[in-house]
Amino acid sequence: MVDRNYHIKQRIAQFFAAQMITQEWVQPTDAEHKLYAAASDIKDDEGHTLVTAYAVLRPDGDWSLMAINKDHDKPHPVKIIFHGDDANANRFFKGTVTMVAFGAAQYQWHSAGREGYADPDLPPAQSTVVGDQNTTYTLPAASLTVLRGKIASQ
Repeated sequence: MVDRNYHIKQRIAQFFAAQMITQEWVQPTDAEHKLYAAASDIKDDEGHTLVTAYAVLRPDGDWSLMAINKDHDKPHPVKIIFHGDDANANRFFKGTVTMVAFGAAQYQWHSAGREGYADPDLPPAQSTVVGDQNTTYTLPAASLTVLRGKIASQ
């Protein structure tokens, strides 16, 4: 959001989402990132996928999962399993997991034409969780969430 003189009045949701993708999900460095297929089994009553996920192995050795909860009405608890074609065992986040979430608790747009505004207008919320094979992570309603950490076998 800018005023008539193009001075920034307020950052918009796309700014925060771009920051999450380029600084939280991937590592902001000129090094190889490896992308992997990810899937979710969370669907609505009509069979539409409510949570989509994107996995990346970062150059620093951390695994990073970006999850989008498209359900505007409710959060969804998820368990995260890493399983590759060459692995004989499921793998899970192990130890400290960084969780960065951006949803309605941080940002809500109020439409008013040229006078539209966001309230609240907060940056993504960051926390840490201890991950293991039994950890459940909660994706806030209508949110973009990044989970990042090391993984280990069961």
